[in-house]
Amino acid sequence: MDFKNLNWTKSVTPQDELWAYSEFPIHYLFKLNWKDNKINANKPQKNDLILLRQRGYVTHLVKVLDYKSEDDDWQGDFNIYRIVEIIWVISWENPPIFAKADELFGYKEVLHYQGGDVMELNTLPSFNKHWDSNGGLDNFQNRVRTALFENTV
Repeated sequence: MDFKNLNWTKSVTPQDELWAYSEFPIHYLFKLNWKDNKINANKPQKNDLILLRQRGYVTHLVKVLDYKSEDDDWQGDFNIYRIVEIIWVISWENPPIFAKADELFGYKEVLHYQGGDVMELNTLPSFNKHWDSNGGLDNFQNRVRTALFENTV
């Protein structure tokens, strides 16, 4: 897995369940939804990786599989989507400490990232403030790879 494509994070909100997208296992393909922002939904490129956050945790690492967003036929608030594959998913019954967003990102300001738009990591002032003095985006990408797949930070 090439973590050089990890450039994004996105806050997701559950609709009817405790956790959004919790019913999907690793390697599952699904429609990652956006609310009313097609321009933002088209920012990630095919094969880019996105960390999904909710309730103070990083809950998913997903890979973008399509080239651009699509619209569902139904008339709802979240009808814009991208097709993604789950690369990693949190343990829902016992969420690990390393998956807490502020632990994984290394700073508390990540808990204030809100809204459903995708955010490019290297354009976030709080991300740059912390990571510019800690090895930059490359070190963050390595930290995530190690944490999610070796369970250490």
